[in-house]
Amino acid sequence: MGLGPVHCGSFFLFCAFALLLIATISSPIIKQIGFLNIHYNGETSRFGTFGYCLDGVRECSKSKLGYDLTRITGAGLDYRWTNETLNGSTKALILHPIAMGIAFIAFLITLVSDHVGFIFAAFITFLAFIVSLVAMIIDFAVFGIVKREVNDHTNAVAKYGVTTWLTLAATIVLFFSVFIVFFSCCTHRKNHRKEYDNSYNNAGYVGNEGTAYGTKQPWHKRFFNRNKNANGKY
Repeated sequence: MGLGPVHCGSFFLFCAFALLLIATISSPIIKQIGFLNIHYNGETSRFGTFGYCLDGVRECSKSKLGYDLTRITGAGLDYRWTNETLNGSTKALILHPIAMGIAFIAFLITLVSDHVGFIFAAFITFLAFIVSLVAMIIDFAVFGIVKREVNDHTNAVAKYGVTTWLTLAATIVLFFSVFIVFFSCCTHRKNHRKEYDNSYNNAGYVGNEGTAYGTKQPWHKRFFNRNKNANGKY
């Protein structure tokens, strides 16, 4: 049996949830991935949702909301610079787990919904897309500034990490999921109506005297059929 829009919508939502989950548990939880990688003197520093890991995986921060991004990057590169707005923006990385949670709720709704539920699921999916989109924009804005500052003023090389691209991929998946889940409502309703009509028209009485439930006998036939006995006589 092929995958219909209902199954595709659920699959897409689960993929978006998985991508955002990985983005959420980046450095310092999973030390090898982050939004930004800075390579300097053979070492790599990574910056994630709730913290960072410096010099490979030997020194990682505790998981917390928000961190001093400019001080940390500057200290590791012998370069001093400050940007309070940028440091405060790291607290907005909490949007990644929020988008992840909303995507998972939408996934659960699509598993148990009928055609009315798909409308609600489409709305929740759209909400997840908006939150993920804002998170993605913040990722590129915040870490893009750090990337440019490091590459322009130090000998280090800064590049976007895998987490940034995972967030981008999740946002794209959620975008298409909105339409797929909403389309599931229309197709589910159409298929349900077709199945109902087929079962209604195919059911009927046994014998030539009977009629399908979907058609109506003339009044005189209904009258005589009602007065027949079991042997077919009046």
